[in-house]
Amino acid sequence: MQHQSGEQHQSGEPGARAQARGSMGELRALLREFDTAMLVTTTPEGLLRGRPMEIQEPAELMDCDLWFVTQEETPKTGEIAREQQVAVCCYRPRDRAYISISARATIDRNEERIRSLWKPSWKAWLPDGPDHPHAALLKLSVERAEYWEPEGGRLRILYEKAKALVQGKSADEKLNPPKHI
Repeated sequence: MQHQSGEQHQSGEPGARAQARGSMGELRALLREFDTAMLVTTTPEGLLRGRPMEIQEPAELMDCDLWFVTQEETPKTGEIAREQQVAVCCYRPRDRAYISISARATIDRNEERIRSLWKPSWKAWLPDGPDHPHAALLKLSVERAEYWEPEGGRLRILYEKAKALVQGKSADEKLNPPKHI
């Protein structure tokens, strides 16, 4: 359960970690610190399938929260056409920051928009350039997200883990909680 005030609280589950209210602005700022995300879709057989996707600047498309570029004729676009619910995950090993997003995805084939957003790095996936006949944008609307960027970085995490082992307590008690939106 989340408080609108932004306070930290417990979920009521035994051993549950405190949660804090986050914001889309914080989420977008943290996303800018990652270059790749895992986009997870559901296959026709009901299995989960993830693949790496290059994160695009969220502010460049105002009608969605997050977006990717792809070819229209790929398994992921077929999977999204059948099931729009997707997940996006990012992890940063240096400090163990992470992002976990549940979103609704749509496929945008607007050629003019693709040309206006074109970046040279996309040529690796769209070799015909901005006029590639199968270029598409995957636009995501965030429904729920959890993210964590540890205060004090990796050294603080290691310190709190070592201290918790010696004291027989959970390191979670001393670390800032994940944020939720």
